[in-house]
Amino acid sequence: MFKCQSCQSTEFRLVVNPNQKKSFSIKHNAFNEVVICINQEEFIADLAFMNHFAVCKSCDDIKCWDYFFRQEAIAM
Repeated sequence: MFKCQSCQSTEFRLVVNPNQKKSFSIKHNAFNEVVICINQEEFIADLAFMNHFAVCKSCDDIKCWDYFFRQEAIAM
């Protein structure tokens, strides 16, 4: 997962070429990684991808992303 360095939000939107004809969607996998789906192909977004194509939904900042891993409680 990723977090905006400016406002700490984890919500983003992708900036896509308006001439893009392929359908795309965003989801999270079992490891809470961001998965980008374009037509039938999927890939896991990395920090370079996010800083190139993602805009923060909260503050509209760009090139502001850092990795963020939530600390989940582990039941014993």
